[in-house]
Amino acid sequence: MQYLPQDDPARTKYIAQLKEMAARVAAIQSPDGLWRAGLLDPGDYDLPEVSGSALITFALAAGVNEGLLDGKVYRPVIEKAWAGIVHHVYADGRLGCIQQTGAEPQPFKASSSYTYGVGAFLLAGSEIRKMHR
Repeated sequence: MQYLPQDDPARTKYIAQLKEMAARVAAIQSPDGLWRAGLLDPGDYDLPEVSGSALITFALAAGVNEGLLDGKVYRPVIEKAWAGIVHHVYADGRLGCIQQTGAEPQPFKASSSYTYGVGAFLLAGSEIRKMHR
């Protein structure tokens, strides 16, 4: 939203959509802080999915940083998610539990690691760092 002009006619719609989606994803956050590959059917996917969880965390933190989401409500969700994500940085430095790309959720191994997941991790981390300042 930081790049969308304040007078853009769609701005109000996008902010409302962000608030609606943020409330929904916060409500379905798993106890480990992450989300599953099948958001609406987490029972079908027992492993947390780090790249998607990192992108959700990024969006929530960016929303808080931009003053669009209430920090009192979303900071605990963000912190819980970040702790869950960091739990999947393995001893050898790899970030794991990243599902391969595809048209639909697929089973994967906890050791699965892909660069796009690392990119999402870095985006989330950068917004969390801003949030802590």
